[in-house]
Amino acid sequence: MKSLLRFLVFVLIAAAAVGGVYIWKQTRADGLAQAPAQLTATTSLLSTLDREFTGLVSRVLPSVVSIEAIPRDSVDPGVQILRFLFGGDQPNLRPSGSGVIVSGSGHVVTNLHVVNNARSVQVQLADGRTLPATFVGADGPSDIALLKIEAEGLQALPFGDSDKVNVGQMVFAVGNPLGLQETVTQGIVSAKGRRALSEAANEFFQTDAAINPGNSGGPLVNLKGEIIGINNSISPQGQGIGFAIPSNTVRRVFESIRDYGRFIRPWFGAYMRSLTPQLAQQLGLPDASGVLILLVYEGSPAEKGGIKPGDVIIEFNGKAVRDLIDLRNRVAETDIGQEIAMRVRREGKELVLRTVLAAEPTR
Repeated sequence: MKSLLRFLVFVLIAAAAVGGVYIWKQTRADGLAQAPAQLTATTSLLSTLDREFTGLVSRVLPSVVSIEAIPRDSVDPGVQILRFLFGGDQPNLRPSGSGVIVSGSGHVVTNLHVVNNARSVQVQLADGRTLPATFVGADGPSDIALLKIEAEGLQALPFGDSDKVNVGQMVFAVGNPLGLQETVTQGIVSAKGRRALSEAANEFFQTDAAINPGNSGGPLVNLKGEIIGINNSISPQGQGIGFAIPSNTVRRVFESIRDYGRFIRPWFGAYMRSLTPQLAQQLGLPDASGVLILLVYEGSPAEKGGIKPGDVIIEFNGKAVRDLIDLRNRVAETDIGQEIAMRVRREGKELVLRTVLAAEPTR
């Protein structure tokens, strides 16, 4: 009996082994048969992405320009060339930077540091045309300048909403680095809210898309071909770190200069200071985040909103306020006439106050 039982167990194990081998072979055969189909599908997907990317770049490039700014104290390029032919220094005729066409009527946005103190400015289009540019206006704190060119068939890029940009989002930096025209680099938005990294006083996007000298003033675009930033600077400390001015800041400066000839800043109307841990402790505050109001100007949006000396603003227009730089940036990125809410600490309580920002008074 025991021998019969052992025999039956052996038969079951053998059958299971044979069945397992058969199933493995069948599965492997099916997998090998499916592999070419999977490879074809992957190749098709990559080809589609490639077409989308190249199509995006082809739509963006006609709107990106090369800018040559001749400083007021520089020697005329023709004289430089003549001196070079007779043994002088090699002429410096490389483009100063880049720009982007933002209207069909010929408005070009760039960085102020690209064209600052220029005797004359020339813009070269992607199709090779070189045109004189008129300086329309600029805003020093944001390092944005507006030029104007006269030409037919200009293609403008639209502005995207930089408030909707996310860290990790894919972007393309377009410009003319080191005099090399129509250069495109790809990367992601590495961080938001970077501070004080160049001539501009506003916050920045950080990106790992390669940005080099000459890229300044060119656009940082999203996958829709929209401007989400203007390339502004590179980090002197390391490679692969570039910075761009968010498009909402650029758009406000552009529209104000276009319509009024200058950038009219939004005005809050209070004298303020950042908190320190010691000051926060003296005032009985839970932490040192926020901005302390020292003085409120008469008739200002701050006064109309109910702000009083001694108040501590900890949130402005839905965004946390850590210090005075934060609040100044929150005010600067707000449209004139826009109603905003403020969260304020006052005498141990938190209040929500509202006001409407006005245009900065003329001096």
